[in-house]
Amino acid sequence: MSGPKVVHIVTREEIIATCQGILAQLDQAINQWQHAMQNLAITDDTFLQGIINTREKFNKLLAEDKFSDIQRLVPIEIKQLQADIIERKQVIITTLAKQREEARQTKENAQLLINAIAQKGLHLPKALHNELTQIIQGNYQGSATAVFNQVFGYLVPEQQTNVLTAKQQAILNSMNVDKSTQTYTDWLTKHQTSQRDPRFSRIDHYLSELALENKNVYQSFMQRLNIAETETIKQQQNLLLDSILLDLSKTVQEAKKRTQLLAKLELIVAELKQKSVEPLKLDIQQLDKLTIDELTTLVENCEQQLIKVTNTITATYRQQTLLQCLSKLGYEVRSDMQTQWIKDGRLVIRNPATPGYGIEFTGQAENQRMQIRAVRFTQQEDRQRDKDIETLWCSDFAKLQAWLAKQGDSLILEKSLAIGQVAIKQVNEEQNGTIIKENVKKYF
Repeated sequence: MSGPKVVHIVTREEIIATCQGILAQLDQAINQWQHAMQNLAITDDTFLQGIINTREKFNKLLAEDKFSDIQRLVPIEIKQLQADIIERKQVIITTLAKQREEARQTKENAQLLINAIAQKGLHLPKALHNELTQIIQGNYQGSATAVFNQVFGYLVPEQQTNVLTAKQQAILNSMNVDKSTQTYTDWLTKHQTSQRDPRFSRIDHYLSELALENKNVYQSFMQRLNIAETETIKQQQNLLLDSILLDLSKTVQEAKKRTQLLAKLELIVAELKQKSVEPLKLDIQQLDKLTIDELTTLVENCEQQLIKVTNTITATYRQQTLLQCLSKLGYEVRSDMQTQWIKDGRLVIRNPATPGYGIEFTGQAENQRMQIRAVRFTQQEDRQRDKDIETLWCSDFAKLQAWLAKQGDSLILEKSLAIGQVAIKQVNEEQNGTIIKENVKKYF
């Protein structure tokens, strides 16, 4: 069957270009992973060596022409690297949130002891009182537990003798504790607030995320939180906490979105640099000044640019490959035909062996599917001659497929009409071969 036919072509060169493009993205993903580990102060030589080994395996696969394996496995490797960064961040965020919660509890315990001392009418040594104050302010560098135990000693003094003053006995009686066995931990368990404001836990988690995603605004939220923590009017504190929580949630989500967009942009730019010889009009230094919407638009524009560059490369490889093979088959191939094909989206090629006839390619080369058919340049119709031409083209098409397959390309027939099933398309052409008018009837 060698009437009009629909085919799709894939060249070895375009497949290699595709593999090189996604490998460029992988290299950038590896750079992102290393940069993230540096920012997180994590050293994992074993994991890094595994990444290096995997990258070398992909080079080997490329050398062995295992293109499908590369196209299947590289995106998986990129996602695994991205997931590893997120997982390691989450571990650190959880640790930081826990540390913040413990620090807040330590401050509360210090305040609890100060209040208890005041209620009992006791006085601490100035140095010890200053240490408690430093703990509440978050400035103490020593062991808070050691300080608490010292203070607790003033609340529940050890009985050095069997004789207690009336005042000491009254204090112990008012505490209603087991004088011989109670420890600081026992006392703390009894006096700690059982219900804590859940907003603090959420704020701690958001602040821990923000510490990793955007350190520039982290301190401003810390200042707001310090003000809220020291607010003594409950209603006012509630308003402050609600405001902080709302703003933190929005800020963290935007910071995470920005991180994702920048990471995606870096991968796209890496592939663009690998495929395009033209310099990119992208000012990396200005990215931090862009809003989320502006950054999203930039990513989308770069994606479209990558598609355009890829299509151009793909079309070039397919056109060059087809024209080279047709030239070997004896067809008249000129140097300007590739440009003409791009401009018109179609191309007609003569074969000196069959005067008055040629082959027409219809469809942009970047699209895998295109239509190929024999055409006649004369208005005089000779159905038998037309059938003979289609029969000859059938033989040429088989040779074209064989040559392409031999060099690693593929020309796959998707649909074809039988010889003589429809009349050969007639086109009018100037002497230089440029089509100026045609009688077109589409069959596909």
